[in-house]
Amino acid sequence: MTNPIRTLPRNAVKGYLGALRLPITAAQRAVRQQDNEAWPPALAFQKLEAKVESLAGFVLRDEELSAAGVLREARIAEVEEARTLRAAADAETAGARRKQKRRDAEIDIQRGRAERVANERKQTAKAEAEQKKRKAEQTAARKESAVRAQEAAQEAVIDRRERATKGEALRAESEALDLTDAAVKAQDKVDLIEATLEGNKEARSSG
Repeated sequence: MTNPIRTLPRNAVKGYLGALRLPITAAQRAVRQQDNEAWPPALAFQKLEAKVESLAGFVLRDEELSAAGVLREARIAEVEEARTLRAAADAETAGARRKQKRRDAEIDIQRGRAERVANERKQTAKAEAEQKKRKAEQTAARKESAVRAQEAAQEAVIDRRERATKGEALRAESEALDLTDAAVKAQDKVDLIEATLEGNKEARSSG
């Protein structure tokens, strides 16, 4: 059975701690942290409660009170360990997020570089294609001009030959006309001489 003499001091200690806890409880409700055992002010008061219970249990030789202090300390240790683990997890998560952000930034930089390189290559290829096209057009134009010049030269040669042929024909015709005229004149002379000789012969015959 519980010793009534020890029960009174135990209840006095619990009542004293309960009275001290009222402002903490009101503050927890005000900031909506009543269900958060890891809330710093509440956790600090629980540590005070554990020490008071353990000390009072030792002084009063109240094993139940001492056990309550030990259990409270164990629960505080669990809460603190959980808070530490949560903080470590949060820190790890934050670190992972920072790494991810840096990685995303690096990827964006690399993507931007790749896009710039691709655009530069595309522009270079386009410029080279346009240059090749211009060269091909210029080569074709030169070839066409050379063909036209060759055709014009051939036509000029043909014209010269035709003109030369016509000139030779005209000269030959002129020469033929000259020969004909000379032959006619020579024949006239011959006829004149023959007529003269004939007249002289008739004159001698009649004389």
